[in-house]
Amino acid sequence: MRKLLVGVVCAMALAAPSVAPAQQQEGWSYAYTAGVATATQHDSRGRVAATLTCRPPTGDIVLTDYTIAQARGARGLRGATQAAVRIGAMSVNVPMTIEGRGRNRTVVINLPQRPPILAAVQPNDRLSITVNNQTVTYSDGGPAKMREVAYGCWGS
Repeated sequence: MRKLLVGVVCAMALAAPSVAPAQQQEGWSYAYTAGVATATQHDSRGRVAATLTCRPPTGDIVLTDYTIAQARGARGLRGATQAAVRIGAMSVNVPMTIEGRGRNRTVVINLPQRPPILAAVQPNDRLSITVNNQTVTYSDGGPAKMREVAYGCWGS
């Protein structure tokens, strides 16, 4: 009887559908960990496309884009020191830096504490950045996640 039971359990295990490891879904997620408010956008392949982070007490929101630097390469971003950050119809020009090398290159934008652009956020607005005439528009919900990061940071 015991051998039969072991055989049935083994057969059931082999017949069960395989379970793939969880993959991050496309879109935005939010976390508040170790005093840092972070929203992360994943692309359709589950890769990180952008992050919005804020750490008290400075309250600056740091937008890090992982896509525009790879799309444009080093030449496309050469000399870039400004980025236009747009939410809906409102846009602000802010300083930016390029960090890393090769595939690890990112565009980092520091938005000053309590950026006025957040006052203009409407439910259907999109978040985008433009660097050297190259624009990246993030998935739906970006402005709402930016506001969530801001409130998570500033409320601390």
